[in-house]
Amino acid sequence: MSDNKSNQTLYLKLLEVENRLDQFLGHENCKPIQVQLLHKYNDIKDATQVVINHIANIEGTSISEIHERFDLKD
Repeated sequence: MSDNKSNQTLYLKLLEVENRLDQFLGHENCKPIQVQLLHKYNDIKDATQVVINHIANIEGTSISEIHERFDLKD
């Protein structure tokens, strides 16, 4: 149970960072560093997917069901 809670907490933190990056990348003044930040953004998204995969494995459910539970879109 503790691992599940820990995974969920980590996932939520990663999602928060992802959302902040989304907002940050939208500003015009940041265009010169956008490629570097997009690389970091993609790394965070990849890490998030790893966490989702682990949650699904621990709970014995599908990744799609985890996406639905957290209201994640493609």
